[in-house]
Amino acid sequence: MKGLYVKDLQLLAKQKLFFLAIIFLTVMNSYNLESLAIVPALMLFFFVTLIFTTVTYDEMNHGLAFLFTLPISRKKYALQKYSLALISSILALVISVVIVFSMTGIQGKTVNLEEFGLTLASLFIVGVFYISLMMPVYFKFGEQKSRMIMILLMAVIFFCAYLGKSVIARLGIDLHAILQRISDTPLWLMLTGGVVAGGVVGVLSYLLSLKILEKKEL
Repeated sequence: MKGLYVKDLQLLAKQKLFFLAIIFLTVMNSYNLESLAIVPALMLFFFVTLIFTTVTYDEMNHGLAFLFTLPISRKKYALQKYSLALISSILALVISVVIVFSMTGIQGKTVNLEEFGLTLASLFIVGVFYISLMMPVYFKFGEQKSRMIMILLMAVIFFCAYLGKSVIARLGIDLHAILQRISDTPLWLMLTGGVVAGGVVGVLSYLLSLKILEKKEL
């Protein structure tokens, strides 16, 4: 599996200017941001999305057909993509920490370590769900269709959120009280629940991706 990592790193190295552009734009935008969560959220989204593009590169010019003639199983291939996406998530958050502390230091501001740590942990769990959702889609449909599906999915989520808010208002449900109950839940319990849920969804996503790869015509 080491060869797969080397291959993907070489592919990503060709996009180093894009990486630098992302970091530069994030630094510039973070200077005036009030919410520090925007920085790691942007970095996480862009880094993981770049990992998805390696699937597209592999499929070009019958690349997958060649890869699977080597001592590389479809199981190892899928596992490597998921692990690379998780590593990129951690790297994105580490770079975000450097950016946030650098910018706040320049501005003479302080960072609430407990709140920022919770933000990073929550975003990592969200990143796991994002990887689990989109990786099988990329394996199945490729880059272009996957982007369309992602845009459509986001539109559906926003619509459902708007519709749900309207329904809750009409039914007279006290949404503030519900959110207050959730916020009163012990932090360790919410994080543990998020990690367990992310792990279960990740395993199911991996099994689905493996099934898609096994049926994929090369």
